[in-house]
Amino acid sequence: MSKPGLLFVFSEPGAVPDAEFNDWYDNEHVPLRLPIPAIQSWSRWVATDNQKPSYLALYDLTDSDALNHPPYSTLASTRSARETELIKKVGMLDRRAYDKIDVPVPPRAGDAYDVRKPGPQQVPSEYEEDYNGWYDKEHTEMLSKIPQWVRTTRYVYREGGATGADESLKPNGPGGKAPKYLALHEFSDGDSPSTPEFQHAASTEWSAKVKGYATIFDIRMFKLMRTWERA
Repeated sequence: MSKPGLLFVFSEPGAVPDAEFNDWYDNEHVPLRLPIPAIQSWSRWVATDNQKPSYLALYDLTDSDALNHPPYSTLASTRSARETELIKKVGMLDRRAYDKIDVPVPPRAGDAYDVRKPGPQQVPSEYEEDYNGWYDKEHTEMLSKIPQWVRTTRYVYREGGATGADESLKPNGPGGKAPKYLALHEFSDGDSPSTPEFQHAASTEWSAKVKGYATIFDIRMFKLMRTWERA
């Protein structure tokens, strides 16, 4: 049975000049993924929080297992000479595949699509029931009250891997893997953290409890660079 999911790719140019890196990503790397049936959206994001990795690519999937089968699985063996040489020099490419988790709060109607806070999170197994309850029974509902909120989507880590010269940017989860959980909170503009509704959602007793037992609770801020459409 197919499971909807997400391909989430952090990247850092490293020794590759930004202009060259973005030209390759926008005009070669992503376009090769446009014809793949299981991939339903293609978007790139740039960090606004002065943290690294500096870039993020998101691909919505109809079936996360499709990444293990052609045509996606053969892309690495058919790279161009340019891509082969460029990848040797990048600081980091961190590819993470996730399965989607149902969220009880439906998205708000509208055409905004701006992922502002991808948050990889790791919690001890004995707290997972409480953690998921916090998201389902309190946190998502409270975030939905923020005027700029568009939707929240959640995912659980399936597989992945990171390559690159900068070891400091590679995943910091157990065994060098990415954290198990990912939440994407989309807002129509970047002012949502300053709203009373946001501050309230982040300061409840249950929120403090979750942040206390989570071994990883990363928060990143990104803005949209561009999207693609299938021809």
